[in-house]
Amino acid sequence: MTQIDYTTRTELGGTLPQGKGQHLLSLLHMSDVHVMDTVSPARCEWIELLAEDPYWKPLLHMHRPYEALTHWALAAHVDSVHRNPVAPWSQTPYNLALSTGDNIDNAQANELQTFLKIMAGGQTSLSAYGGVHEAGKELGDKAWPFWCPDADRPDTWKAQGYPVVPGFVARASAQLQSPGLGFAWTSVPGNHDVMRQGTALPNPAIEAIARGSVKALAATPGFRPEDPLNLFVDQPELFSTGGVNRQISASTQRRAVDLREWMAAHMQHGALGYDPSHLRDGRADTCIDTEHVRIILLDTNHPGGDYQGSIGAAQVAWLEARLAEVERQPGRIAVLASHHGSVSLINTRGDDPERLLAQALTDVVHRHPCAVAWLVGHRHLHRVMPHPSPTGNGAGFWEITTASLIDWPSQTRAVEFIRHGDGTLEIVCTLQDHHAPAGSLAALHRDLARLFAGDSAGHMQGTAGDGNVRLFLKR
Repeated sequence: MTQIDYTTRTELGGTLPQGKGQHLLSLLHMSDVHVMDTVSPARCEWIELLAEDPYWKPLLHMHRPYEALTHWALAAHVDSVHRNPVAPWSQTPYNLALSTGDNIDNAQANELQTFLKIMAGGQTSLSAYGGVHEAGKELGDKAWPFWCPDADRPDTWKAQGYPVVPGFVARASAQLQSPGLGFAWTSVPGNHDVMRQGTALPNPAIEAIARGSVKALAATPGFRPEDPLNLFVDQPELFSTGGVNRQISASTQRRAVDLREWMAAHMQHGALGYDPSHLRDGRADTCIDTEHVRIILLDTNHPGGDYQGSIGAAQVAWLEARLAEVERQPGRIAVLASHHGSVSLINTRGDDPERLLAQALTDVVHRHPCAVAWLVGHRHLHRVMPHPSPTGNGAGFWEITTASLIDWPSQTRAVEFIRHGDGTLEIVCTLQDHHAPAGSLAALHRDLARLFAGDSAGHMQGTAGDGNVRLFLKR
């Protein structure tokens, strides 16, 4: 086994223990896969061509040159862990794989089915035919403004180091067969799972566009709304109705899924935590209990739309009750999981007094020392942040953000919980790469993700204290 160097962090107390301790739980944490139908007319890739203009920043990213390969990257990660479903520190089998949302990109039924078949096992595909990787004449005779992997089609990306890849569209569109994880798994919903482009709630206008055969390649000339983010939330269809269009094959499978369908589909494919009561109530908050740990899943999507999150007052009360139950069972601990973390629970859209922000959630967690960790995604970077108790009466908890699979560094994270005899709790985090061979689509995805990240790659990867790390809490 390759030697892994771990950074030790004791901001929340505890000392480096002697011996192995008692193993409590081994999780595989993944996030922000963004399985994507790149041909969907409900997408607006043209915004990415304006990325240098700060005016459009609130809507980035709407396009990545490697996005037709995201399901291949997920399949490579699933295949790697299926072959070796063992947590690296304790060498114990994983108890659970947990995705903290944005499993899909555009809230579409075909994206959801592809994600689930890869996770649970099955054959699937997503066609790239008709997408922007295929250069056409719609935008004139100038160089194609999106990456076109064909050698004979000039574009503006090959000069930046993006390669020629013969047969790219056919390869990306091919059927893949996934063995599935082979052990228990679950997920929480992210903003992209239930909102168009992760930002706008579906409406009849964008749904008609999504199922149709006309894809916009450029905006209507002069289209520059006063507030692009708020307009996208309210009228996303205006961004997918352009002055330059392409004819594609229509598909009813591009319809949007809502939260109930999202949960029902997860149940059908074996995801833990959801049952008919969740479909009846339309709520995705739930618990998964193991021998030593309660895992609490929270839906942090804002009901008014927008990509940032919030939490409801009723959810906070529910969370408090679930943590109180854990504390009535001596020795048990709790782990929270949601898509949005403390930096991203900032959505005040609608001025609803029932919608609360990060402080309301962290206040509850601090009142219950059984809660030791909060696993989140959304930000597409690795970060590990201590939350010390504000009263000094307890150690606090660790917030662990795992980067995305779609973007660099395209890694998952093993998270292992260990109790030591002196009362110290240890959380061991180990970053995990897939082992797809050179020349594969998954390897190409990772190479292109690194190229696209550019100078931001280090920020997304994080420091040594955000990656392979041993976290301690004195209980």
